Amino acid sequence: MKPSERYKLDERNHVEIPLLEQLSGLGWEIIDLTDEKQTPADTFRDNFTEVVMSKVLCEQLININPWLEDDQVEEVARQLTASFSGTGLIENNKYVLHLLLENTSVS
Repeated sequence: MKPSERYKLDERNHVEIPLLEQLSGLGWEIIDLTDEKQTPADTFRDNFTEVVMSKVLCEQLININPWLEDDQVEEVARQLTASFSGTGLIENNKYVLHLLLENTSVS
């Protein structure tokens, strides 16, 4: 390793890579596409404007709640990803966390 690389202070080397390594150690599947030309399919999305990986969300909802029917899974996913009345990121994240922790219910 060159001395200049050892002391390189950038977000990728000092924030992103350590976080990815930590998440990997916790059992998360890491998809690092930094050095590749990305397509939406590589990130489990239909297009890059999507924030949530809907297919993965639905799969995990079923994994955690195997008794849910398909229409119920879709309803929970819709509740978790719908437009929110809050105007700020923190406020909206608190709302979603509340939905996740307070037993979001479906018919």
